[in-house]
Amino acid sequence: MTQLLTCRLWVYFSLVFLMLAPPIALGQRAPTIERVDIAGNKRVTEDTIRFYLQTKSGDPYDEQRIQADFQALLRLKSFKDVRVEEKDGSSGKIITFHVEEWPLIRQIEYIGNKSFSNSDILEHFKNRKVGLTVDSQYDPGKVNLATRALKELLDKNGRPMGTVKFETEEITSTAVKLKFIIEEGEKVRIGEITFSGNTVFSDGKLRDTLKLTKVRGIISTFKGTDKYDPLKLEADLEQNVRKIYQEHGYVKLIIGTPKAEVKDGPRGIVPLFRKTKEQFFIEVPLVEGDQYTLGELHIKDSTVFKEEVLLPLFGMKKGDVINFTKVRDALEKFRSYYGALGYINWSYLPEQNIDDSKKTVDITFTFQEDKQFNINRIEFAGNTRTRDKVMRREFLLDEKSVFNSKLLELSVLRLNQLGFFERIEEKDYEVRPNPATSEVDITVKVKEKGQQSIGLTGGTSGISGSFVGITYTSNNFRGKGQRIEADVTAGTRTTNIMFSFTEPYFRDSRLTLGFSIFNQRLRYDTFNTFFGFGNVSTSTGKPLELFNRKTSGITLSGSYPLWGWWRAGASYTLQNITITDIREGLDTYALGSLTPFTPTGSFQAALKGIKRSQITPSLSYNTTDHPLDPKHGRSVSLSLDIAGGPLQGDFNLIRPNFEVRQFVPDRFFSGRRNTMAFRLLAGYVTGFSGTPIPLFDRYYSGGENLVRGFDIRSVSPYAVIASPVCSAPGGGVKTCTSPDEPRDRSDAGQPLYSTAINVIGGDMLVNANIEYRIPIAGPLAVAAFFDAGTARTLRRSQLGNFGDGRVTIIEGTQSFMPTTSSAEIRVVSGNTNGTIRTSTGAEILFQLPVVNVPFRLILAYNPTRMVVKDLDFKEPRHNVQFTIGRAF
Repeated sequence: MTQLLTCRLWVYFSLVFLMLAPPIALGQRAPTIERVDIAGNKRVTEDTIRFYLQTKSGDPYDEQRIQADFQALLRLKSFKDVRVEEKDGSSGKIITFHVEEWPLIRQIEYIGNKSFSNSDILEHFKNRKVGLTVDSQYDPGKVNLATRALKELLDKNGRPMGTVKFETEEITSTAVKLKFIIEEGEKVRIGEITFSGNTVFSDGKLRDTLKLTKVRGIISTFKGTDKYDPLKLEADLEQNVRKIYQEHGYVKLIIGTPKAEVKDGPRGIVPLFRKTKEQFFIEVPLVEGDQYTLGELHIKDSTVFKEEVLLPLFGMKKGDVINFTKVRDALEKFRSYYGALGYINWSYLPEQNIDDSKKTVDITFTFQEDKQFNINRIEFAGNTRTRDKVMRREFLLDEKSVFNSKLLELSVLRLNQLGFFERIEEKDYEVRPNPATSEVDITVKVKEKGQQSIGLTGGTSGISGSFVGITYTSNNFRGKGQRIEADVTAGTRTTNIMFSFTEPYFRDSRLTLGFSIFNQRLRYDTFNTFFGFGNVSTSTGKPLELFNRKTSGITLSGSYPLWGWWRAGASYTLQNITITDIREGLDTYALGSLTPFTPTGSFQAALKGIKRSQITPSLSYNTTDHPLDPKHGRSVSLSLDIAGGPLQGDFNLIRPNFEVRQFVPDRFFSGRRNTMAFRLLAGYVTGFSGTPIPLFDRYYSGGENLVRGFDIRSVSPYAVIASPVCSAPGGGVKTCTSPDEPRDRSDAGQPLYSTAINVIGGDMLVNANIEYRIPIAGPLAVAAFFDAGTARTLRRSQLGNFGDGRVTIIEGTQSFMPTTSSAEIRVVSGNTNGTIRTSTGAEILFQLPVVNVPFRLILAYNPTRMVVKDLDFKEPRHNVQFTIGRAF
């Protein structure tokens, strides 16, 4: 039995050994990785690939790990294909990862795009985050995304039938050229937009509310809003159609998915603006719902303002039709009010309860006022030349005072009005709150313009002749904000020397003081005096010189701020006016403009000149955002010139002047990029205490700053001036120079007169200007304009400034004897007194970098111009002018 037991145990252990022996032997024979090879890589380094592999030489062979390495290489998106090869080596397995790299894109070409440029494509790729660029790796996903983006551009540009394909062209084994082939297809514009389900508003009313999507027409063609873009239409419907319904109590409006269908439609008859053959017909389904009224309206947790003060700002009371535009406007007012008191983190939580049974809406706003913030620091950056004090004194906020968002905006406006810096936008100033201290730090970043400029000016005009000048201007002298200007101009008919200085904050006060000294000469000849009617020299062919008028003097000025944007000012001018270099025989005409203002009324007294003593009080208002090129704001100027009287001087006059300018950003056509500018200028002048108006103080319109198509001072009443003729020594006749000289007479014994046509100026001026200013690029801009102006003589008693001459204003029909040697009576028909001249056209403006003012090329057409019959005199129909500066 013992032997049997031993045998059984031996058999048992033998079986166990046989069962366990094979696994142990197999485990000992498990293969290892002899090495890992990389094949096919050209740009991607072997080290980079190995970084992503977990399989290493000497590791046990593991199919799961090799599979994970395969997936890791695929996720890199650097390889077009990845495969794994396994073979036996001398001591284990050899694993080879074969990779095929995507090529580099060396060139990208867009073929067939006509409706949009390559730069438009790149901008759209950037917005859509396509990430497809030259020298980037070819990525099928990015290429497909680029294809879709190009199709979007086609749709946005009214080419919905267009297609986009791509193909690659091999340059080298590792580089390709990627080509997008664009077939734009026919142009398709919006032909009709209709609404279904609307009963409150008509289709036309709803179409008018749309801003981004319009039926093709003249305006929509220029603005590009006649192109169908589903995203723009969706935004248009939500922002504008929903808005008009919510303004009338329809708070549950449902806007369905628009249906757009392309089909043939009527094209219209207006050339250039006809509709396309194939058009989008868009139908927008609406479910208007019921009209709701305002139920309860409450404000909670308002501690700064009482509820009864704020509720009237909504403009609604219980039972009124609910208007959510009024609600939004009121909330913006609340934000402004709280910001003006330093509560910059003010917010609100709205709660709205709609009662469908009563058709009412209850609204409750819970205010979260937060803390009131004070100002810790006000800092300026970028002012390397302008002193900190110059900028700080324009600020209406002080450090350690309560922050006021409204005063911050006004302070930035005041800085812009200085003209020292490039325009300061909202992005250029920063308010950094510190909740721990309840304080804010304000930083205003500026970019300074040139403090001083030296400019060369020149040109020609009908009054001034050819001229050239040099101008020096410093609008921020030594960084202190002081203004210095010097000008020297010389020409064939004019000489001007001027120097002025302005201290905007005298001794750090709010008082502005300044002075100006000047010396001017204007030569009168037969061209600028008689405007083409006068004779010319037979030897030179040039106009005959008649006389010179010289003016020299000084002006002292001052102003002081009153309230808001109003400012009061006054100036005093002392002037001496003389007539020199008189052509022989023209004493009566030349000195006739001065003799009425001399004590004796004689020519001898007139030769000494006359004096002006004048004071000018003024009142001005200015909210424009820039002194030279404003984009928005208004300026109003009222002034009253008073000369003579208690101020002494040789003549007495009163002249009230009024000017208003308005600048409005164009939101309709250009999204506030362009500017509409308006100006109205009016004035009246009259003498008093028995003295008429001096010829040089009368009103003349025309010129590049008033009515652009006409020469300067040429818009005026014209008159026939008869001067007495006297007998000349040795025979012949001449213009009389003294009342005592013997008069030349006709055979019938009547006194003889020589006659001439002259501009006499008006005692009233009205001028209006309209501009549409369009910035093009950098310093280049254009402006379309329309000007209208007139000068009129109302009081003929004020024309006694022509000596012994007799003045007949040309209006209606007059007859006069043109020369002393002709017996023929000449008849002149036409009306020159108060005739309105109009001019329209365009300006091309280029901002000069040194002078800091624009150079202007003016192309004008004059639809309303004066024609004096029987004298062959016509004002120009077209005109081209060159000048610098703005018209207004």
